[in-house]
Amino acid sequence: MQIQPPPQASLTPTRFYLPELDLVRFVAFFLVFSSHVVPGEPEFYQQAGIPGPIATAIVSVAAGGAFGVDLFFALSSFLITALLLQERKVTGDIDVVSFYLRRVLRIWPLYFTFLLVVAPLVRAVIPDDRLPARDTVAFALLVGNWAFVVWGYAHSIVGPLWSVSVEEQFYLVWPPLLRSFTGHLAGALLGVWVVAITTRTALVLMGAVHPQIWCNTVAHLDPIACGGLLAVIFHKRNIALGAWSRVAFICCGIGVFALAGRFGDFAGPRALVTYPVVALASCGFVVASLRPKIDLTRRALLRPVLYLGKISYGLYVFHFMFITLVGVGAAHTLGRRVLLIGVAFACSVLAAALSYQVLERPFLALKKRFSYILSRPV
Repeated sequence: MQIQPPPQASLTPTRFYLPELDLVRFVAFFLVFSSHVVPGEPEFYQQAGIPGPIATAIVSVAAGGAFGVDLFFALSSFLITALLLQERKVTGDIDVVSFYLRRVLRIWPLYFTFLLVVAPLVRAVIPDDRLPARDTVAFALLVGNWAFVVWGYAHSIVGPLWSVSVEEQFYLVWPPLLRSFTGHLAGALLGVWVVAITTRTALVLMGAVHPQIWCNTVAHLDPIACGGLLAVIFHKRNIALGAWSRVAFICCGIGVFALAGRFGDFAGPRALVTYPVVALASCGFVVASLRPKIDLTRRALLRPVLYLGKISYGLYVFHFMFITLVGVGAAHTLGRRVLLIGVAFACSVLAAALSYQVLERPFLALKKRFSYILSRPV
């Protein structure tokens, strides 16, 4: 049976492309990448002759980079909510089926190629990479994060895909909820945030350990709720900060992420503060990027970064595989560690670029047939 595009999608779609969000995407990826490659052992920096305070700052910022996942969640929620609100404004309704088709065409080709083809092949090269069959089934059903909640992390290059499972679950329930709470969307999102706080508090009181909160969709809804609230505000009024306000938001965001890396926690009582504060900081990064007064696409120095943001999905999927393959964690000297980090990053870029051109673009072209609002560059 051939799937036909919705009648309205045959009309010329409205364009809603914010290139500045590609910058935020790359920042989110780079934060996660840094958290996986920067050593967290003080001895490493002592051997390299790096002073203790500087080493502490490096470790804190890198550890806080793990919350780049929250930045991805906030950004995804902001963009999806903004697009759906714009679709409702243009067409008078939200086509949930078309939304699902767009998400399938965007996420599934690379996701399942990596999970079912690339990862098993790489496993032959990395003998200690282990993804139990139960986890493979969970990831294939897009609930891999819940496998980690129940059984703990798997020692596998597939591990980072847990966050994709969380986003897919969000994509599944959010459009129908948005349609149902059209007139009370802000209240509904605040309710979602309360659910996250309540769930997390209950888990902390029950003695939950990592990653039982971090990978738990319901307990990790803060950035999703916050990003959606930002989209509601953005839909009603123009958000464009002055230069110094942008700098202040960015500095505060970096400070919060660093403090979260130094003093925060993924579980335990400190998690009750860490998650909501990081969610607010993530939205602060998004706010600082919106509506810049310069045309980013015309800045030669920014074009490579915009491109890396455009392929950030592939970067995220592939980066941990290359970090493992080149043995970044086994490098015990600063020079060798930096060299291997550069190699892993370069390989991730090449793989993501190839994936985007060969695997993803044909599906993205098909995705346009089901789009009312175009959100990619021309």
